[in-house]
Amino acid sequence: MKTIHIILIVVIFSLLGNCKKGPSKSAYDSMRVDIAYKDKLGNDLLDPTRQNHFSSDSIHVFNVVNGIKKEVYYPNYDAPHNFVIYKNDSLKSYYLKLFLETDTTLLVLNKTITDTVTCTSEKSNGNWILIKAWYNGVFECDGGYQTFTIIK
Repeated sequence: MKTIHIILIVVIFSLLGNCKKGPSKSAYDSMRVDIAYKDKLGNDLLDPTRQNHFSSDSIHVFNVVNGIKKEVYYPNYDAPHNFVIYKNDSLKSYYLKLFLETDTTLLVLNKTITDTVTCTSEKSNGNWILIKAWYNGVFECDGGYQTFTIIK
């Protein structure tokens, strides 16, 4: 009988230990934008082989809620800072996939460039859905998963 109680206690504690703080990524998966960055000559600013590219090490994401900014960091997630840089081989371009959790997100690309992504969203079937998004005040997309290019 003691063995059953011990096993039950171990199972309960192991289940409690697996809880994560922060929002579920699946809840925000449809709240994302994929952004390509190019210079005026069309060079890919996310390409790690290019000098002066935007490096994932220098990029920081801040959620803004009620005027207070808080840096995003979920150490147990695949994208702990709410972004991933990936290469789209068919388009021959790198993209920054940015997960949006709040109406206003600050995207620090390096020490001198901070951009603002604002969006409207609604909850549908338990998931948040992106309705519209603006990048530095310029309308970029209307609904769902979107890809756009920013010229720097």
